Amino acid sequence: MSRINSLSAAAIKAMFSSETEEQLITLITIDDPVDGTHPIRLADTFTGRLTGSTIGWTTHELETKESYTTDSEVIYGVSRTVGGQLQEFIFLPLQIGLPPEQETGVGSLSLTLNYVTPQAITLIRKYLTQPVKVTIEMVLGSSPTVVEASFSNFYITSATYNAQSISLQLDMISFSREPFPSFNFTPSYFPGLF
Repeated sequence: MSRINSLSAAAIKAMFSSETEEQLITLITIDDPVDGTHPIRLADTFTGRLTGSTIGWTTHELETKESYTTDSEVIYGVSRTVGGQLQEFIFLPLQIGLPPEQETGVGSLSLTLNYVTPQAITLIRKYLTQPVKVTIEMVLGSSPTVVEASFSNFYITSATYNAQSISLQLDMISFSREPFPSFNFTPSYFPGLF
């Protein structure tokens, strides 16, 4: 987890100025719980139109497709290239509730998505049967490849939804609740000792 005081001057100005041309963007990556190859990427704002998220069409095909005018076919978000690989974050209206300061450790972080679809409910019911890793990054709109702050090692521990929103609770792994040592020296685990 990076520290907030390591932000660049441009990021601090974007956070605290009453008027600025720069915007601080929150990027959320939810790992694929099945095999890790298809993460879900979300952003709290957009910088342009996405091309790769729409049925794999190329930019040329998007521009020349005659019936490409409906809102359902246009997807907005944030694009960036990391390690030669294009990453596209889909814009969804969302709110992040930061954890309160506690003496006992890090509290829970809440993430509310103000967009509910039947597909999202199916994903929640099918794949959120165990904690799923989430990474939260803060970038500037002018340079989305430069990560200003990163918060990793959060896991989705619960999900609730209604007709208007999906609420996810994110927690860090608490090693204080893990058994120590992880194995007891019993004949079933260590038969050579007995």
